[in-house]
Amino acid sequence: MTTKNTLALLTLSSLFAANQVMAAEAKTDKGLHGSGEAGYSETTGNTNTEALYASLKLDYTQEMYKLKAKIDASNKKEDGNRTEERYVGDLQGNLYFSDYQKAYGFGQFRAENNRFEDIELNTYTLVGLGYNFIKEQDLVLTGEAGIGNQTQDYTKDSGEKDFSQLIGKLYGNFEYSFNANVRFLQNLTVFTGEKQTKYESNTGLKVKLNGNLNLKLNYQYRHNDNPATGKKKDDTETMLTLMYDF
Repeated sequence: MTTKNTLALLTLSSLFAANQVMAAEAKTDKGLHGSGEAGYSETTGNTNTEALYASLKLDYTQEMYKLKAKIDASNKKEDGNRTEERYVGDLQGNLYFSDYQKAYGFGQFRAENNRFEDIELNTYTLVGLGYNFIKEQDLVLTGEAGIGNQTQDYTKDSGEKDFSQLIGKLYGNFEYSFNANVRFLQNLTVFTGEKQTKYESNTGLKVKLNGNLNLKLNYQYRHNDNPATGKKKDDTETMLTLMYDF
């Protein structure tokens, strides 16, 4: 075989290998997947207590769209008195612009109840654009920007006036696997408007125990620049949970 033929063969082999890698990256894990968490939660801020935490996350993925749902619950009683009660539900639909699932448009609805912050019901209804900058097995980087409406209803005892406002949303998610068993998780969400701005940051470490069972340590920081009278602007939660992926 001549040198020219050898170089041509190597070039074709390289192009074929690159094409296979791109196809593998573009391949989508379709169908229904999710995770369930349950464990211990330590809270400071408006609530200083130890509590139980539970979360359920569901994703349904097809070639051109993805549906995501999540429910979080923190609830605890001490000596017959409820010391923490926070519920969050989030539903989002992504419509991809191509089957590579990079750029997408989204619609989102989020609702929260937290009577220890005097929140009877806080809802967000949003539309926007997102982009998967990196979407690999060991590395994920995603960003979103959107616009919508926030409706804030306070508890009757708070004496606060309910409001509704136009808001913007910014969201970033980063994930990195140190190895097959340990994964770092970080996300940041900002909802901002004229009357109120909220930040929520989650920093976590997910450790694979056996099969689909994982141990997860997560630190959550929440900031509200305009809380109800007498309530603190900052809340933190440190959560140690068992997570089951399916």
